[in-house]
Amino acid sequence: MITVGIFEAKAHLGKLAQSAAKGEVVVLTRRGKPIAEIRPPEGDAAQDQTLQAVSALRAFRRANAVETFDIDELVAEGRR
Repeated sequence: MITVGIFEAKAHLGKLAQSAAKGEVVVLTRRGKPIAEIRPPEGDAAQDQTLQAVSALRAFRRANAVETFDIDELVAEGRR
């Protein structure tokens, strides 16, 4: 989270908007008290992040396949 005074934010609005687009939350303050927030849009960005996470999980699952096992052997091993 980035905290910026309202008057400083006017001078650096482009930079702050880029930070928000990357996922940062920018809090605008007046005399040290928060008055507004700049945050990324939740629609497309959130959906893109979700799709990327699902793709990463699928790739991980393919790369780290679970071997076949016998449940009776696992139970017997746990009782030893």
